[in-house]
Amino acid sequence: MQLKEKYNLSDMLNEIEDDLLEQKKDVSQEKNIPQEIITEMMLSNLKAKKKKNN
Repeated sequence: MQLKEKYNLSDMLNEIEDDLLEQKKDVSQEKNIPQEIITEMMLSNLKAKKKKNN
């Protein structure tokens, strides 16, 4: 088997590291906030907006 194209391994490694850094930025899923709490917060926010608009 012969490769038709040679890949720059250092470029590939940099891309992988960049991807990992991007994934680390999104820590929202790591907080483990229960869905019930999220729902309560959303409902109270909606109620506050409704009161504000009336």
